[in-house]
Amino acid sequence: MTDIKFEYNVPVFAGAPDAGDDEPVHRDTPEYEALDWETTRRGIEKAEELGFDAAWAPDHLMLGRDRAEYECWTLLSAMAGFTDEMNIGSLVLCNDYRNPALVAKMAATLDVISEGRLELGLGAGWHEPEYDAYGWEYRDGFERLMRLDESIRLMKRMWDAGGDGASFDGDHYQIEDAACAPTPVQDPHPEILVGGQGEQVTLKLVAKHADGWNTDVFNGDVETLEHKIGVIEDHCETVGRDPADIEYSWDGHVICTRDEEKFDRLVDLMTPIQFEAEYQDQAPIRTEEDAREYFVMGTPEECAEAIEARIEAGVTKFQCWFIDFPDTEGMELFADEVMPEFR
Repeated sequence: MTDIKFEYNVPVFAGAPDAGDDEPVHRDTPEYEALDWETTRRGIEKAEELGFDAAWAPDHLMLGRDRAEYECWTLLSAMAGFTDEMNIGSLVLCNDYRNPALVAKMAATLDVISEGRLELGLGAGWHEPEYDAYGWEYRDGFERLMRLDESIRLMKRMWDAGGDGASFDGDHYQIEDAACAPTPVQDPHPEILVGGQGEQVTLKLVAKHADGWNTDVFNGDVETLEHKIGVIEDHCETVGRDPADIEYSWDGHVICTRDEEKFDRLVDLMTPIQFEAEYQDQAPIRTEEDAREYFVMGTPEECAEAIEARIEAGVTKFQCWFIDFPDTEGMELFADEVMPEFR
């Protein structure tokens, strides 16, 4: 059987409804009432104890309730210190928030500290309110993607050069004799996962540069996965790369329970989901039937069936948001009865 990985998305913000409101602040964490470090840490430790392969942190700054959210790289660094087996990764790091030469150095350091457990997820960036709030320039989509392209090439050059120093003269980034020592533990470098959906540019960047592609919660239905993976495979043919070198991941919400009352309550919290502006060509997720198209939900048997359908589409990594957090019953049931079906 193909190596199937099950991975944990870290709740870096609380998303439960504000007092007097029925709608969650954020549907990734609709039952997490207030951001608390010990609660978040216990979830990460529980995931490692249960045998999850990796833990991923999103890179946003103010999405949660009360706009409270942990910064991604600081969190990954802390996680490297109290986990032993799981990989740690960014899902995905916004390219515009940090200088890529510094990211190359940060990634090399964290790969050393974690003994080769870093997976570097990268994206072009999209959340304009964060750009405005923190004083970053929000460029048009094509320029953001071209900056991401240069960033990946620059980082790879630095990792390859190590202490000898690397130079890069791009349209957007320039470095001169920039050393990166110590070099990453992983050879030739930590795996790079690129997130994004645009078929003409983003998915071609995946084909050119990435070890993995990450979908998102709004593109997790089987039909879309099959289509997007097919686009990447076509781009691989164009750039002369074996598509088997790229791993495909599903990132989405999971409800795993035999308790019908709990299931109904969580579905009610999750739905409806209105897509972000760039997804307006897709219908909102309004009902349980809609949600089942995109997410992994239901009894362990139903969850396994949904996973199998995505494996058949080409997915081998499942990055899971457990909607009942900070309750860990869903994650435990998933680990006990779903994960063993694929290992």
